[in-house]
Amino acid sequence: MRTIIQLALYRVLTIVGVAVLFMIATPNVTLPADGTLWKTWRDAGIQAWQDGRLGTAEHLLIAAMEQAEKFGPEDMRVADTANDLAVVYATAGKITEAELLFRRSLAIGIRRFGTEHPAVGATMQNLGILYAMEHQYLAAEQLLKHALEVDLKQFGFTHTRTAQTLKTLASLYAVQGQMAQAERLIRASLTILEVTQVKHEDPQMIGTLEVFASILRNTNRDREAQEIEQHLEADATVSQNSD
Repeated sequence: MRTIIQLALYRVLTIVGVAVLFMIATPNVTLPADGTLWKTWRDAGIQAWQDGRLGTAEHLLIAAMEQAEKFGPEDMRVADTANDLAVVYATAGKITEAELLFRRSLAIGIRRFGTEHPAVGATMQNLGILYAMEHQYLAAEQLLKHALEVDLKQFGFTHTRTAQTLKTLASLYAVQGQMAQAERLIRASLTILEVTQVKHEDPQMIGTLEVFASILRNTNRDREAQEIEQHLEADATVSQNSD
């Protein structure tokens, strides 16, 4: 049981990573001319990570961090890049390095914006996922619950960001065998995606359905799980044929 859910949880990390990177990356002020090189390295690093070129992504983001640090240790460009590089390290299984960078990003964000800012909540979610992958479930739960509170306060219940955090928290409970709680949260996540008309081929919808199918299989509802998996396979086939 744990292996299936842990794989789903790992996919949550990668999917959340994309959203979080870009949410934190959006500045509230115009980027000065001398910040262009940082952005160039950073954007290239994110693209390399999305393409699965982790070694290249690491090198590019380290270069971006060197540029970011020129603006001072408390600059949000440092926090953004720390989060990005942490996601790369987490994806590569470099857990210690990832944790240090997530913590650095989180500390800067809290000092700048407080604990209720969306960017802070996003980094909390990333760190919570990392702890869950390391079986530090209590610490993970505390971070993910706070991230959910931030999402509900800043975005409301019917928002895809809230749906994402619900899915992550559902995965955490599923890993621990708390299937009733996991199912309640994953159903809430799916409801939001349906209300907001997220398409079935959207990565967030696919990831949420994968977690739901895993929960169903681990509560002896194989036929229901198989129906979801067949739909996912059919959608994937249609998508491949259209490319």
